[in-house]
Amino acid sequence: MAYFRGFGDLPAFLSLFDPGWWDRMLDATNTGHASPEALILMAAIFATFFLLIALGLMIKGRNQSPGIVPSTWITGPGEVRALVETALTQRSKVRVSFVRDDAGARSTDATILSATPGRGIELEMTSLVRANPTWVGKLVACDFRLRLDPKKDLHSFYNFVAPILTVNKAGDTFIRMLLDWPSRLELEQKRGFLRVEPPRECILELDMWHETTIKSIRGRFGDPATWGKPLLRLDPKLDTPDVEVRNISGGGLRLELQHDAYRRQHRLFEPASRFIIRLLLAEPEAGQPMEFHLALRLQNIYGDPQAMGLVVMGFRIMSFGVPGDMPGEPLSWKPAATGVPALDDWAFRRHLAIYRQRGE
Repeated sequence: MAYFRGFGDLPAFLSLFDPGWWDRMLDATNTGHASPEALILMAAIFATFFLLIALGLMIKGRNQSPGIVPSTWITGPGEVRALVETALTQRSKVRVSFVRDDAGARSTDATILSATPGRGIELEMTSLVRANPTWVGKLVACDFRLRLDPKKDLHSFYNFVAPILTVNKAGDTFIRMLLDWPSRLELEQKRGFLRVEPPRECILELDMWHETTIKSIRGRFGDPATWGKPLLRLDPKLDTPDVEVRNISGGGLRLELQHDAYRRQHRLFEPASRFIIRLLLAEPEAGQPMEFHLALRLQNIYGDPQAMGLVVMGFRIMSFGVPGDMPGEPLSWKPAATGVPALDDWAFRRHLAIYRQRGE
């Protein structure tokens, strides 16, 4: 009898077709000897088993549905292009930050100079950010906002991540950076606001009232003339005014109070208390000041209010007053869920002006 030495042993394989091969295999098995027919059948069974597993995995891979795209992703090339071009048209500022693990990594703001699919998005930044050739190839995260409906004072916020293609210095003032065209945009739900420490000459006037005080004298929130005497007032003529603005953004501000001014009204300054301020800000670009009426919520008190010195308070802007179309019409209050756009833009312009003056 021929002995089986592999699939290449043709006589052993052909023995499966001989009459009586099943009896021979059983006799060999009962006597404890290896039968060529038994080895061939065992190999065929294992081969079929593995073939069925491989075939099942292949079918599962083909039938598996593609990854689910999050609803906040915008991936259509036409829609991505339209939104980026809208940002260019609206001159939306772009918050730029390197993609890194450091949560405290600094970011800066830029404007879009051009946007062309196939070439990329060109950004312009102040030279506070020093151009570095090693940036090429690194990833940056960019945030920007758009007002998609001109009839509504609502903004949508978007984000994308893209590698840097080129970076160059434009004169002594600006840096221009070319980013690769993004494959997608992500719709953001929240966004931080750019905070700026304004020069003292930019804060022309500040008057603050406590909400309960206005109610107690039956003042009308739509008519500032009925609010009575302010709780605090910034007098720029004084060398050390009772209150100063330490920093400001479209979503909040931080005030610095002299301890004597705080001590006189300290019972009113409790966390979660609500205030209204009238703020007059210098706007050199427009040649005339900008006036804001803001409803605030006291978020934090920094330092020890019992100790002598300055008391610093952080406020969140809850809503803002919009003047009527005609003089004398009452203010209409709008929620500041995404900040105060005009104040946010003012803070950004001050941010650019400060660094241009420094010449950095």
